[in-house]
Amino acid sequence: MRWMDFLAVEAIQPSLRARDSDSLLQELAGLLAPQAGVTAAVLAEHLRERERLGTTAMEGGVAIPHCRVEGVRRIVTCLGIHRGGLAFGEPEDGLVHLFVGMAAPPDTAGLHLNVLSRIAALLHDASLRGALLRTTTAEQAHTLLAQTEATLHPYPAPTTHRAILHR
Repeated sequence: MRWMDFLAVEAIQPSLRARDSDSLLQELAGLLAPQAGVTAAVLAEHLRERERLGTTAMEGGVAIPHCRVEGVRRIVTCLGIHRGGLAFGEPEDGLVHLFVGMAAPPDTAGLHLNVLSRIAALLHDASLRGALLRTTTAEQAHTLLAQTEATLHPYPAPTTHRAILHR
């Protein structure tokens, strides 16, 4: 299983404009909605609910807001880059610059966690985070992520999850 199986170029925004957490979640929901099969408003509300449970901000200026929503066809992700950084949740080391949104069907708990783990593992690499911040287009960011992920140990999708990947 690769993160790139769940991230379309069209779901990458190299210059997020949000000024606060709420508008950030709305931007991410707007990136996810076309692939998820539910409205951006529905996704934004579920992302807000998830953040109320506890921040998804991590070290290194990364946050991974995620939710499971009835009606979502398959797991989808998006990537947003906030050039100036945004105070989001309670990051340990300041502002968040890299935001990965994720929406999943309710029946994909195991795969959902595997995808989150894969994303977190990739973005743990400070050099990759820095390179992403230097990209200026969605295509550049997608290519960088695909090339980086290709150099890592491959994770094939478990047989039980293949049908979910291709809904």
